[in-house]
Amino acid sequence: MRLISRHILRALSAPFFWGVAALTGLLLLNSLPPLIDRFGGKGLPAKIMVEGVFLLLPALLALTLPMAVLVSTLYGYSQLAAALEMVAMYANGISVWRMARPALVGAAAIAVINFFVFDQLVPRSNVRFSDLQTAVMNKTPTLALQQQVLNVLPPSGYVLRAASIDQVTGAMRSITIFDLGTNDTRRLIVADSGSMAESANGRDLILLLHSGEIYEFKRNEPGQLQQTNFVHNRVVVANVQNELHLSNSRTDRGEREKSSCELLDGIADQKWSVATLTRESESYTRRDLRAMTGLPPVLTPPVQNKPAFPPHCGAYRRFEGWFQRLMLPKQLGAQVPATSPRAQAGAQRGTPPPAPGRAVVQAPVSPGPQNPTVVQPGARQFLVAPATAQGNDLMTGFPVVNYTDLRLNDAKETMRKYQVEYHQKFAIPLSSFCFVLIGMALALKYPASGIGLVIGGSLVIFLGFYIMLQGGKGVAAAGHLDPAVALYAPLALFTVAGLLAVNAANREMGTARSAGLFAAIADFFRRTRD
Repeated sequence: MRLISRHILRALSAPFFWGVAALTGLLLLNSLPPLIDRFGGKGLPAKIMVEGVFLLLPALLALTLPMAVLVSTLYGYSQLAAALEMVAMYANGISVWRMARPALVGAAAIAVINFFVFDQLVPRSNVRFSDLQTAVMNKTPTLALQQQVLNVLPPSGYVLRAASIDQVTGAMRSITIFDLGTNDTRRLIVADSGSMAESANGRDLILLLHSGEIYEFKRNEPGQLQQTNFVHNRVVVANVQNELHLSNSRTDRGEREKSSCELLDGIADQKWSVATLTRESESYTRRDLRAMTGLPPVLTPPVQNKPAFPPHCGAYRRFEGWFQRLMLPKQLGAQVPATSPRAQAGAQRGTPPPAPGRAVVQAPVSPGPQNPTVVQPGARQFLVAPATAQGNDLMTGFPVVNYTDLRLNDAKETMRKYQVEYHQKFAIPLSSFCFVLIGMALALKYPASGIGLVIGGSLVIFLGFYIMLQGGKGVAAAGHLDPAVALYAPLALFTVAGLLAVNAANREMGTARSAGLFAAIADFFRRTRD
């Protein structure tokens, strides 16, 4: 029996590896045009483009591994059936289920490898690719800025939007700049027109703005809003460097950049937030209703601190940490920022040093022969009326209950995204089992179909599974269905279909078989027409 198992595995191994190479190559060709559009024409070395290509491979392999299992099953078993080897095995008392055992064992090994790729390699490659994109954008900001889009200018904390941007001259129209670089101050700059250019040293981005206003609000002065009108203004965004600087310290990772253990941690954290925000929303609603009806207010429940949740996965989490240390480079001494003499002198005087990468906004000055800046008469102070209704936020007058509901909906949406991504890490690798069952049943039913069955059958089967999986993800992300049910339903449906098909093939083994899939289809239309 071991000899038969090895013979079946040898018949399946070659088409599997060829399928992985061919399918990965096809998907990679489809992904190259957007990659060239992002990285091309910016003076980058060839190794950056090669690194970007390699960072795309783990996500592609996560899809092509189960596809290659389906292709190898269709091709290998159809060749064995066409050569009557499976008929000989059946005549010697070997059932179809026993013939499927080597493929199922191989599918289990591929599923483990696929899960490891999906769970460990894909998140880290996505993080690295995102950092690489940010570094490329920082290298040539004038080429990266797009019109009618919120363009982030790291590390300054500036977000720029313009109705139109000329990539050749740098001219802009209808400009809005959001200054989010500090926690205690918010600044909004609005200008009718302007232009952008790099500084002489190639490290800073210079924005020349015309005919606009600057609105500044400080959190420690909630009752005041300062407005400054200007005719010309010069904004220098510091440290937008013309070099690639990759960083592995980013913490704001999305669901596709987290492993399964990190997703479980995030799900637990979001569940606590949903429960807490639900109680807060009910409390604020009850308080407002009592205030509207003239009833005495009730005591607001105390704010609960978020507990420290224990990490999930246990021993697997230790393996994950070891793999992360193996993949990511160690921190070098040169990565620790050194303190400049100017910053040390400022610390001795009791003034905090400027944050690295902070954008420098030059204040408007009086006109003169050396400076063409013209400022309209001085800044004006506006008093913002404080909130009077109970339950309103002091800064904006926005009802707290509405703000709490927005936070609650955001927490629910984030939790659903984490759950969908977590279950997808298992659903796609486990699809190898149902693909083996369906592929083997088709190969036994139509052994003479050849390469047509391999290409057409694998395309139809995987496309149907992928469409159902993506539809389930969309329904689960919208909150209409439980994520586990939405993600595992296609897997269960295809597995049941595969079990029934293999059982039917086991009963029909040794009887008259169809010459091929296309002949069966032609015969079906012929009978229908008659």
